[in-house]
Amino acid sequence: MGEVRLAAALDLVERLQQVSAASAVLALAARPEDAERLKAVGVEAWPASTTPFHFGAVLAAFASGPGRGGMAYFGGASAPLAGVESLTAAFAVSEAARPSAAVNNLYSTDWFVINDGACLAQLAPSLATDNPVGWRLQQETGCSVRSLPIGAATRADIDTPADACLLADHPSLGPSLRRGLDEGPAELRLRVAGVRQVLEEQARTLAVIGRSSSHVWRELEGRGRTSVRLFVEERGMLANGRAERGEVRSLIGAMIAEVGPEAFVERLSTMADAVLWDTRVWMAHAGSWPPEADRFAADLGWAEDVADPSLRRLASAVAGSSIPMVCGGHGVVAGAVLALLESL
Repeated sequence: MGEVRLAAALDLVERLQQVSAASAVLALAARPEDAERLKAVGVEAWPASTTPFHFGAVLAAFASGPGRGGMAYFGGASAPLAGVESLTAAFAVSEAARPSAAVNNLYSTDWFVINDGACLAQLAPSLATDNPVGWRLQQETGCSVRSLPIGAATRADIDTPADACLLADHPSLGPSLRRGLDEGPAELRLRVAGVRQVLEEQARTLAVIGRSSSHVWRELEGRGRTSVRLFVEERGMLANGRAERGEVRSLIGAMIAEVGPEAFVERLSTMADAVLWDTRVWMAHAGSWPPEADRFAADLGWAEDVADPSLRRLASAVAGSSIPMVCGGHGVVAGAVLALLESL
């Protein structure tokens, strides 16, 4: 995942360097080798200003730097399919007369452009991650916030292995990322191929579970040839703080707790021919958030590598399913599935 994210960042830098409204590109990299690779393509290093790292504090420090009235922020793999045209459209907000921002997603922000970085200062203490930036800018400041048009260019983000595999065939992939995805994890790629086959065939059913949307539903029914079972729960659970406060409630999670993951997966397999599943809602409902290594291993189907016992049991049930099930985070039922549809 580290290499895939770096590849996406390298492609993004190349595109940003073609946007006339963008000036210098700076990067905060956790791994020294990533910083060196980025430096080689003209990126300036930006050191973290707090120890331990705090996203909001670092963002506010950057926004208040000399000459930085306006700024853009991108998570390293947050815009793998954003072309120069869509990036240029986002940077147009820099010409607005009043404090304004363009965000890729109001409810789960991965990247944004803002013409007045001072708006971020008052939010800094409450920004543990980038997800709530758009929503809180709109609700808590005088900044005018515009959510960019929905599509893979604005919503695709590589947060999980499943995200990467779902967009592997998209025509807008940059060269670095395309090379990085050529040899993806075979088992997960096979499950993605199974989902793709269901989308391309008539009289099949796809189940979508998690923080999806009516837009994704329309796209699935308009571009695919399948029927769709949509189970939507807890949209915005990160942006509105419900996950952090332990307030997430999931009907799917309650059913899994009642009948067990094996029985749930077996029953689901009788109702659909393939599944896209945002399992992070179930994790938040269960009251635990396993470490990234566990989450990714579960997404990949490597149940034996998952230390968390509840997640290991769910991952094992999914891996043994009679139908293809692709599990991940929000992107699996949002930006990544839009990318898959656009590649059909």
